[in-house]
Amino acid sequence: MEAAVVGLFGLDIPSNVPYLVVDGGEAVFIDPGSARPEFFEVVQAKAKKVIDLKRITHMIVQHQDADLCAALPIFEKLVSPDCDIAAPLEANVMLRHYNTKKDIKTLNDGETLTFGNGRTLTFLMTPYCHFVGTMVTYDSQTKTVFSSDAFGGFTPDNRLYADTEFYPSQLTLFLGEYLGSKRALEYLIKRFELLDRESGIDLICPQHGCAIPKELIPVYLETAKNLKVGQQIDSLAKKYGITLDGRD
Repeated sequence: MEAAVVGLFGLDIPSNVPYLVVDGGEAVFIDPGSARPEFFEVVQAKAKKVIDLKRITHMIVQHQDADLCAALPIFEKLVSPDCDIAAPLEANVMLRHYNTKKDIKTLNDGETLTFGNGRTLTFLMTPYCHFVGTMVTYDSQTKTVFSSDAFGGFTPDNRLYADTEFYPSQLTLFLGEYLGSKRALEYLIKRFELLDRESGIDLICPQHGCAIPKELIPVYLETAKNLKVGQQIDSLAKKYGITLDGRD
């Protein structure tokens, strides 16, 4: 499959969603997933249906959580021996504890990766959404943003695309629980709006939940703008009679 973006959906157990970007007989693996056998074996089988794993030449990690990158040292044995592994600086510091053989390259805001027949991915830092070393990845060919945890949701099934009936509440539950900074969320939203104006966004592909098609992106940007985050802090502060000044 050439010039393709493939989300390895359809896991029998809810997990993160790894992605393969394939072009010119070469592939980039974004967030390869968990090391637990019930997750890894499904991802491995689905990836093999798309491409020979030896043709995966880059593995990209958008932040350090184990559910999306603990499989790195396992896949490292299966992909191209020249495969690079790369992540944001702060995530890089944590990823070395997963015991990969290769050094992990550091990615900076605005840095690009060109592979295959000249396809370009651009890495945009989105700190504190929800980890300081978090980024998103933009594929200029398909105008797809691989959005890390941003715009992810808790979903009860394996539907591929978001809707307007159920997914807004699922996204609200997920981001409201995992994001602690409204300021960080505001930056991310405005960065997406800027990217859309400059280059266009046709699809948002989060690590959890459903992909958001172009026609629904404005709906979800507005949902995110109205989101309340960090409510566990407010709950604990109330429990102990602690007054917070409200600054974020």
